[in-house]
Amino acid sequence: MVEFRALLDRFWVTRAENKELFFLLQKTLPEHHRFINEQLGWNLIVNESVIKLEKVPPKAMPWMGIPTFQETMDYCLLCAVLLFLADLDDGEPFLLSFLTKAAESYLADVMPVDWTLFLHRKSLVRVLQYAQEAGLVLVYDGNSAGFGSNRDQEVLYENTGLSRHFPVHFGRDIMDCQSIEDFEAFSWEGDETESRRHRVYQQLVLTPGLYCSDETRSDYEYIKNQRRTVSASLDKAMDGELQVHKNGAFFLLSEGDRCGLIYPGTRALSDAALLLCTQLREEIAQGRYFRREDDTVLLSRREFRYETERCRSLCGNGWGSQLRAMSLDRIVQELTAYMAQWMLLEEMEDDILLYPAVGKLVGHYPASFHNEVREGEEDDPLEDE
Repeated sequence: MVEFRALLDRFWVTRAENKELFFLLQKTLPEHHRFINEQLGWNLIVNESVIKLEKVPPKAMPWMGIPTFQETMDYCLLCAVLLFLADLDDGEPFLLSFLTKAAESYLADVMPVDWTLFLHRKSLVRVLQYAQEAGLVLVYDGNSAGFGSNRDQEVLYENTGLSRHFPVHFGRDIMDCQSIEDFEAFSWEGDETESRRHRVYQQLVLTPGLYCSDETRSDYEYIKNQRRTVSASLDKAMDGELQVHKNGAFFLLSEGDRCGLIYPGTRALSDAALLLCTQLREEIAQGRYFRREDDTVLLSRREFRYETERCRSLCGNGWGSQLRAMSLDRIVQELTAYMAQWMLLEEMEDDILLYPAVGKLVGHYPASFHNEVREGEEDDPLEDE
């Protein structure tokens, strides 16, 4: 299970970067082939240089992007870089100036670039730094960051050859795909039973949970009917517990285990979210906010802001110094985005839709906490439930 979680936790494992883990995976992967193929329906790439599990989600979520990318252009430029590298031999050197000229040509009809513009140069810098971190290229001489301030900056790179394994292999023609929804539709094609099984396992492995809705009702019913089988398969692969509730299912790793991003985490924002969830659960239980038949709760943005302000007044001095220094509007913005990433809520045009997990994942400070500012001291640990 440790080896499988290692594949989930990383984009890929390369022989050059982590030889010990690479050979360990080669040795143990046969134990996981059936789970990967039959339950998840994912491709597994294994060759002499890289091992990659192609983790294609059944539904795209905002947090699934590349964290360091900020603009649509970043992704367009990454595609241009991959096209450029595809024409090079493994180990072939190239100059940054050659790459920038090629990118101009590739993107001319899609999103034209102008290297005299600072924002365009910074976008390429982010892409190049990501390419270095991912192992797509090696830097021999120069610094990619310098291109941000000087378009004449020259850098000597080497193509590692890993770029050919970077794109996902969908196993079908994608030329007609024009949107994210077109790619998501792949998970609904083919044999209905097999497609449903793949979606269920992919959702439970990649995301905080699966909520029952009109769109996912058949998937949720599958989990309820096959609960023992699903639980045993996930536990064997990842070591955890499947929890099925009236309107949702969650797979929780065993205590002390971690894989990828986790919630609750160690950030002060995570503490604030747990504290706010506790407060919201109490208010809902007392009837202040109406709980709908599917256990969701609709708050106006004004009500959500009020609850955040009240939570800060009661517990805010226990938060980290950076969070304490933020304005209330900034805290609301950060909390809303963070909780949306963890499927605790959904941002609507004028409202905030709270999901059932708000009442499940809660926390409180120790009884000794008195909401006093403690400069230079570590915050007391949060007790989560």
